[in-house]
Amino acid sequence: MNSSSKTTSANQLLGAFLVEPETLLATIAALDGLIIDARSPEAYAAGHIPGAISVSTYDNFVPNTKPEGMRAFSNQAAALYGAAGITLDTPVLVYDDDTGVRVARECWLLEYLGHRHVRLLHGGLNAWQQCGGPISTTACVSTPQQFEIQYSSAGFVSADSLMAEFNQAKRAVIDVRDELEHDGLDHTACCERRGHVPGAIWIHWSEFLERGRFKSGEAIRALLHRRGINDDDEIAPYCHRGARSANTYWALRLAGYPQVRNYIGSWHEWSARPELPLELGHRQSR
Repeated sequence: MNSSSKTTSANQLLGAFLVEPETLLATIAALDGLIIDARSPEAYAAGHIPGAISVSTYDNFVPNTKPEGMRAFSNQAAALYGAAGITLDTPVLVYDDDTGVRVARECWLLEYLGHRHVRLLHGGLNAWQQCGGPISTTACVSTPQQFEIQYSSAGFVSADSLMAEFNQAKRAVIDVRDELEHDGLDHTACCERRGHVPGAIWIHWSEFLERGRFKSGEAIRALLHRRGINDDDEIAPYCHRGARSANTYWALRLAGYPQVRNYIGSWHEWSARPELPLELGHRQSR
């Protein structure tokens, strides 16, 4: 993809996916669909965008990325979405405190399950308040619906697929966790092993953001170029539960990278499968 077509593709996705808080403020009275607060129930109760409902799968881990594991995870999420009144065709606008990991993971999961109208509030609740948006403490609910899964797996990669693609040209795995996690020096209680996926390039997920918003496509591409990643590489970010990596997934998509797949199982799965290899120590680029 040349630079002009990359920019066009990114602009199309940005216009369809990102919603600026000023736009929401001007149109909220006539908004079609649901506003989803992806933060914790406690944060929602303390104050949220008027009319928003509280929905979050953040605490639901993927057991594994084998077909049976993804089916179990997907069915659990679909039941939650249906109970919240979401269908595949219900337009949803999802937000977090800012452009954070919870909203990114929720949007990624909705897309993976086949949702056709998911959007993200750019800058989240903080940006909403900064532009004069009101806050409510009145809880809202909607009528339960049937959420029928229609998988869209273009943005998904499994552990087994990553294994099969080791050492292939034009493949880049990005570890977006903290540096101690990448180096195997962390103390994450639920992980049975420490380290990172062999060959993974470490780029902290926050490097794709600036002041609670995604950086420009030009800045993101320059960052990846410095780490040895090319514009036409297939890129697979991962973290611990697939949330920080989902944030990077959207950043890369918005920057115009056409082949990005989120490893949703992330280190929580990888560390629990002793047959999967790992590396210790630091790795900057290819």
